[in-house]
Amino acid sequence: MGAGTVVALGQKATRFRVGDHVYAYSMAGGFYAEYVAVEEDNVAAVPAGLAGDQAGALGADGITALRGLDDELRVKPGHTLMVFGASGGIGHIAVQLAKRMGAKVLAIASGEDGVALTRRLGADVSVDGRSQDAARAARDFAPRGLDAALVVVNGKGLDEALAAVKAGGRIAYPNGVDPEPRAPKDVALSGYDGTPSVEAFERLNRLIARAPFHVELGRVYRLEDAAQAHRQIEEHHLGKLAFRVNA
Repeated sequence: MGAGTVVALGQKATRFRVGDHVYAYSMAGGFYAEYVAVEEDNVAAVPAGLAGDQAGALGADGITALRGLDDELRVKPGHTLMVFGASGGIGHIAVQLAKRMGAKVLAIASGEDGVALTRRLGADVSVDGRSQDAARAARDFAPRGLDAALVVVNGKGLDEALAAVKAGGRIAYPNGVDPEPRAPKDVALSGYDGTPSVEAFERLNRLIARAPFHVELGRVYRLEDAAQAHRQIEEHHLGKLAFRVNA
């Protein structure tokens, strides 16, 4: 995923013009380059009020968060939602989108800095999953049971926390979470892919436009530092790691 300025168009491209500021999410190829060709349907205009460097880290995680909340969990105003892994790339975006959908959000974050980030982004309650009891936090947050949970990472206390999802509730996770979460009895569990589409980008941009939106760039690297960036992926960080090309 990445963002930049349109410099050329294919003969059948009609949605954008040269000079437009856009962000993109493509399953094929990559964005480790100054110029990248992507399918038009995998591109969207950068939403107003979002910085260009933040837009570059939005595509994949934004669509994945949206698909989970809207398509799989069917989050509605007033729903109680737990985001497990809330200070990571998908998670901190999901917190903001869920609040725009009207949900009450419990953020299970990583570290004191992760708790501070998710609180700043609007979570109703934030706890450190490394040092605090996520299951107790879930029970206190929703005494009658959580309506839904979005799991973007499997970690300490996950199974116990998911036990707080009520019968008839839903749990969703992006395919690739390992090991896969386990659902309590009578709770729907679904793995899904964050597949891009024009319609999904439009939904995402509408939600983002409702209020100030933030994409956390934990670290930003030069392209020549790619090896270092890959080594540091597994280290503790907030949000997304990103490259800046031609800074």
